[in-house]
Amino acid sequence: MTNTATKTTTVTPIQATPQPVKPLTLTQRIDADEGLKAKRKILTVVSLILLAIVFSGAKVVEANTFIMKISFTNQNGIAYLLLLSIVFLMIRYYNYARPYHDELYNKWTNRMLSEPFFYSTHPYEDELAGLVLDRIPNKINIDSIRYNEGSFSFKYKCSWLFVRKFTYIWTYSEQDDYQIIDARVGWRDYLKVLAYETKHQFKSYFIHRENLDILAPYLLGSVAIMSFVLNEEVIAIIKGFTS
Repeated sequence: MTNTATKTTTVTPIQATPQPVKPLTLTQRIDADEGLKAKRKILTVVSLILLAIVFSGAKVVEANTFIMKISFTNQNGIAYLLLLSIVFLMIRYYNYARPYHDELYNKWTNRMLSEPFFYSTHPYEDELAGLVLDRIPNKINIDSIRYNEGSFSFKYKCSWLFVRKFTYIWTYSEQDDYQIIDARVGWRDYLKVLAYETKHQFKSYFIHRENLDILAPYLLGSVAIMSFVLNEEVIAIIKGFTS
């Protein structure tokens, strides 16, 4: 009898290297935000209903709820109810949209500050230029920051009463705490800064759709409220254009 030896080989599976999760873009996060979409949808629907009542004289006959059907006889009361609902829904929508407001603001201001008028570096020399450097407070020493490998950044701030400022954040070394200071744009360059601001805000509504995704419900709700408050004036204007 012949003895046959059996050789067993164990195959170890190769572990797949986990791929890093790519963070969602701002547009993708807005599209995936179910709470925001729900508040945006109901605000849009209620605003359109009020606009239909104001401009066409449409009437709300009944509402079908989960429990019962409700018939409406006082049409003026319905309009006021919708008006109050829009105000409440705009506040609720703002609660959900607030984080995106900050991101949208940072995006368009960063694009504006990248203009050579605000900040630029010489292509062949180690020199900085622009309005941001012109308005920098005396207490900030850029040469010292660069020599000690500190950090320096700036932001654009829109304040009340048409005040425009630059916010400077800097530290002279990694061991130091960050320091923050504001400096006004100045009246000499104020109108030119406003022109750049208007240009970039205007472009953001046509090139970056997330701006309208967030702001359109406010606009629609505001138009519905104003059309109700100024009902007679709005109707007169429309008749003037159509006559």
